[in-house]
Amino acid sequence: MDFFRKCPFLSTVVLIVTALFIYGMLLATKTVKASNSVNLSNDLETVGVATAVQEIKVRLQNWRDGINDRDYTVDYMPTEYVPDEDMINAFSPPEAVADVGDEELTDEEKADRVLKDEEDAAAEERRAERSEKMKNGETDEFLRDAFKTKLEENDSSTPGDTYDGFYTVGDSYFTSGDTVIIGDSREQGFGMYSGLDGIVSYAMKSYGVHQVFTKKWIDSEFGKLTLEEAMAANKGKFRKVYIKFGLNEMGWADEDTFDNAYYQLIDMIKYYQPNAVIYIQSIINVTAAKSNESNVFNNPNINARNEALKVVAAKEHVAYLDLNSVMADSEGNLPADFASDGIHIKQKYMYLWVDFLKTHAVVGSSGEAAALIDEDGAYIPPEEKEETEEGPEEAPEEDTVSEDSIEDTSEEAVQEDNDKTGEIVDTEAPSESRGDWETGGGI
Repeated sequence: MDFFRKCPFLSTVVLIVTALFIYGMLLATKTVKASNSVNLSNDLETVGVATAVQEIKVRLQNWRDGINDRDYTVDYMPTEYVPDEDMINAFSPPEAVADVGDEELTDEEKADRVLKDEEDAAAEERRAERSEKMKNGETDEFLRDAFKTKLEENDSSTPGDTYDGFYTVGDSYFTSGDTVIIGDSREQGFGMYSGLDGIVSYAMKSYGVHQVFTKKWIDSEFGKLTLEEAMAANKGKFRKVYIKFGLNEMGWADEDTFDNAYYQLIDMIKYYQPNAVIYIQSIINVTAAKSNESNVFNNPNINARNEALKVVAAKEHVAYLDLNSVMADSEGNLPADFASDGIHIKQKYMYLWVDFLKTHAVVGSSGEAAALIDEDGAYIPPEEKEETEEGPEEAPEEDTVSEDSIEDTSEEAVQEDNDKTGEIVDTEAPSESRGDWETGGGI
């Protein structure tokens, strides 16, 4: 009691923090519920309070999962990513292994190595030359006329200022073993139900852009890895990277914090995957009913975040994909039939997403990201195009540090996750007999 009398101001602060902590715990366990019946345009103060509560919930969840917070509030300029040397060394082959070779090789093996190096160098030179010509409009008129995508008026997608446009591709553009998707449960659902085999998935329910450096969840031969560690372990493997975050972050991250987290994610990917085309996918809108009932997870907020993502894409010189140009109706809402929970896309409508990506592929870019399209619209690496007229051979299976992470989506497991995190989740489990199961288990 003496402490409270002597330090009234500090005592007040302690009491307020304690009260907020207790309230956050009650919200996280759903002992109490926050009101969502708030008019966004008339009650901005309440929206601010709700956002603060969401942030407390996220921090509590991170504390529970043993995840260290990363500061995304400090202004961040692109190209500032600096890797941790210890992490790089952990995933780099020993020098002895790298240096072993020439003395122990036979003359025939040495000749084969020299020949392969020459072939690789020639293929790289052809790729770079073709890419430069495509950007300058000096060649490939048939490719441009036949496959270049003409964007609809409502489509705000941009290929990035280093690319000459979007092209139409076939399944093999995605299934050649060099495509990775990164994101939350909506992106996880795409990996599960798109029908495009061979895509590496680093997507899971409740995953946020603020966790890519800290949350260890990706299975590998090295144990559980963060996304940063998985990129380091697979350095140079990926040529197409599709990112889709944003809905989980609506409730806690202000625009600057959200942008900073995205900048750091993209620069990290650029460091470990320097030859990759990076696509930022827009946050897909929710249904009108879901939007109207929430003061946080609503379409006006989503639209504002998508505008911010366009700026991030422009500053990072990467592609931006406007998924709402095919997923939203004329009023800007996800059609009610597309998702029974108002959020997750039903399996039977997944083809719209797939077809959109197929008509929004970068194939005439700088460096090794350059790609060709054959007459059937299928992706062929440049070196293979010159060697065969029959199309690409099936790529051999490669070991990867991660399999698709698919969590238990039983009703009991989802309810348990719901109780712990307070996330919006779908309790309907997938069934082979139904085509309308909503993808993912949480946002």
